[in-house]
Amino acid sequence: MTGMKSRQKGLSLFSTLIAIMVGGVVFTAVVKLGPLYMDDYAIARVLKSLDDKPGIASAGVPEVKEWLNKGLKTNLVELDPKEIRVKQDRYDGVMVDIDYERRIKFIRNVDLIVSFEHDWKVKPQ
Repeated sequence: MTGMKSRQKGLSLFSTLIAIMVGGVVFTAVVKLGPLYMDDYAIARVLKSLDDKPGIASAGVPEVKEWLNKGLKTNLVELDPKEIRVKQDRYDGVMVDIDYERRIKFIRNVDLIVSFEHDWKVKPQ
């Protein structure tokens, strides 16, 4: 009788279904969150590109806002004007602060909320 023992090899049907469901949830999250992180990466690149602008050290708030808006528009990134703060500091020069939050539908009544923050200030030349 000991020769008749069988050993299970591989996953059961239930385990396979659970693995497929978990994989589907992860795939859905990646597909829905991917564009948000791509936009955030574009915002970071736009802020970094401000360092390379000629005359940025002497630029005022309107010029920095214009350069920032052009960069965002070029990268097809839409931000609410309330999410972008550009201010002039007496000692540090122009500073940009971008804080925003995105909420997307995930599955039925479950939402995904992601918050992003970016800070930039003029580097001394």
